[in-house]
Amino acid sequence: MTYRPADSPAGSPTFCTESVQKALVDWYQRQGRSFPWRLTNDAYHVLVAVFMLQRTGVSQVMNVYERFVERYPNLEAIAEANEQELAEVLRPLGRVDRLPVLRALVDTLLEEYGGHIPEDLESLDALPGIGQYSSRAVMCLAFGRPCIMLDPNSYRVLSRACGFATDKTRPHTDKELIRALDALVQAHHPQAFNLALLDVGSKICRKQKPRHEECPLQDVCLYVRREG
Repeated sequence: MTYRPADSPAGSPTFCTESVQKALVDWYQRQGRSFPWRLTNDAYHVLVAVFMLQRTGVSQVMNVYERFVERYPNLEAIAEANEQELAEVLRPLGRVDRLPVLRALVDTLLEEYGGHIPEDLESLDALPGIGQYSSRAVMCLAFGRPCIMLDPNSYRVLSRACGFATDKTRPHTDKELIRALDALVQAHHPQAFNLALLDVGSKICRKQKPRHEECPLQDVCLYVRREG
């Protein structure tokens, strides 16, 4: 992982960090997307949403999420449901193949954690079906911990705006990069910061034809400065 502080507008990573943080949080509070799972810090609800969103479009999850948490308000309710019933509820996601993983996740939480969602990354990472991104999403969105939720969209925004870079084809596997980006997430508004990165990367800082004029980071972005 490399970081190029000399390229930042004020010649220091601190300037870029503080400017990016404030700009993204302010933008998200005005224009961030609203989904049911973003309106709660209930750890169970967040975990369900994070699990459903793995390799699945938001529109598909919207059609299932609220019905699912209403029908299964806790882990025990999922454990008591029969396979056919769960499969029918999850079918609109197109991921019925993940039902055994969901069962294993629920069983582990009930048997090893007494039905509670663990509040540390190591325990979350070890859960069936919960990888690094998902565990960090739960930590940030449910428990308010200041850690980065790094996916291709958020990485693209931060690499373009601040000059963070990695040689790895899968940035989320670069531990040095993750540590550097964790330091970027301040204790104030970590949820808004991470969700803003996802939204800006999805809607504005697109891989092709980014919409610079709509970007909340246009005044501090290295990519905009280089592109002129």
